[in-house]
Amino acid sequence: MVEPRVFIFVGSDELKKQEYLESLQKKLFPPELKEFNFTLFYGDDKQFGPQMLKEALSCFPTEGAKKRLVVIKAAQKMNTGLLKCLTEELRQSKSKNIIVLDVGEAKGFEEILEEFTKLGAGVVRFKSELPMNVFDLGRSIMARKPDQALKTLSKLLRYREKSEKILGALFWQWERFYTDKRLAEDLYKRGLKLMLDADKRLKSSASAYGRESVILEALVVKLSCLA
Repeated sequence: MVEPRVFIFVGSDELKKQEYLESLQKKLFPPELKEFNFTLFYGDDKQFGPQMLKEALSCFPTEGAKKRLVVIKAAQKMNTGLLKCLTEELRQSKSKNIIVLDVGEAKGFEEILEEFTKLGAGVVRFKSELPMNVFDLGRSIMARKPDQALKTLSKLLRYREKSEKILGALFWQWERFYTDKRLAEDLYKRGLKLMLDADKRLKSSASAYGRESVILEALVVKLSCLA
């Protein structure tokens, strides 16, 4: 059986998706060649356009790799130009890329899903989970469960939740916890200070985008210990 050139991930089990991606990578190239043969895009990234995708798809795999792997998360948010580019890639008889489109849920993507399937795309369905939100994070913190809070934070960041929104929700919840007398005044004040410090670090020019998750992870652990 010929393996599809395009896989469409449907569902929200991020752990299983990651495991599937890792198995694809092992088939296509050894770990030390990932940097040169793996490209990740986000369909909701305003800078991501057809030209950028075409450039990625025009690259050849390096020596020692069978094919390149191109992954597009939030693929349901791609514009018409990107969808046209992918359709052209699917119609090629040969391709040097394996493409993974992660659409989360199929709702709103059904027609495109059907069209791509007719062109040979393979659909991989994953178990759907209840979507996490920023309030689940606050509840895990108040339950003094740092491990659960970190897992929730990881999912929020994976779903491209903005750091400032996460922090803003934590500020709001912390106030509510204090108002509802679930926090002593000294713990409330210490928590506020921790969040203000995290806010300054997030807004600092010295804090690169890649460090945002580290700043939030440290905050979540410290708040869990306070609560």
